[in-house]
Amino acid sequence: MSLGPDVAQTRRIREQIESLLREPRRLGPDFAPIHSLSDGALVGYKATGRGAEGTAVGDTLSLLAGARSLGLVERLDWAFRALAIENMLSRPALELHVTPEPETYLTPCPPRLAGAISRGNRDLRIAAEIHEDAFAPGISLAAGVAEIRSWGWKIVLADVADDDRALSGAAAIKPDVVQIDLRRAGRADSDEHHGVQRLHAIAEQSGAAIMAVGVDSPNARERAASVGATLARGDDFGFPGALPEA
Repeated sequence: MSLGPDVAQTRRIREQIESLLREPRRLGPDFAPIHSLSDGALVGYKATGRGAEGTAVGDTLSLLAGARSLGLVERLDWAFRALAIENMLSRPALELHVTPEPETYLTPCPPRLAGAISRGNRDLRIAAEIHEDAFAPGISLAAGVAEIRSWGWKIVLADVADDDRALSGAAAIKPDVVQIDLRRAGRADSDEHHGVQRLHAIAEQSGAAIMAVGVDSPNARERAASVGATLARGDDFGFPGALPEA
């Protein structure tokens, strides 16, 4: 008897993700450069993972959705962190930005990855992006942030301008960097404008730097400066991809 389409698809996704877990180097990663807005200097990279091109987990969001549906987010997240760190060890002067998934807060590092994670905590400057899903009920955000701080990592507040619950709780995590997405900040929607104003207030209260994301053109660089950004990420500075030669 043949499998139904949903069961067959789930099986394929499981096989693809488990294959990535066996060979984490196939997760990418893709690195998006982060630059200083004042002088254009390279400051660091934001790392994201993906599956094999053309598969059901070929992009970051599909990969995470598949892993979440199968209860594999924790394993995938730790494997990706270790891989990103290993890639960046030859560039200790630059920052590495990653996004720990909320499900992995307070979870133990797998022993086989502990060496890479320890080297990263010791030798690299790492920042954890905290997104709106980290403010959902049932997430141990305060304890997770405390753990991240204990590793010596920075905290980046990202993608929360249109989430009132996240904006209300964001000041408590005292971010080091606050992201403002220019693709949203430019909308005429009054709620979006209010969200950006609240992000400015959070940055001022915590003494955080502002990073503009979505800086995809020279004009966007000017807009980034107009919202008070000192850091920037976007296509105008380089597309996500493999790290260039060190």
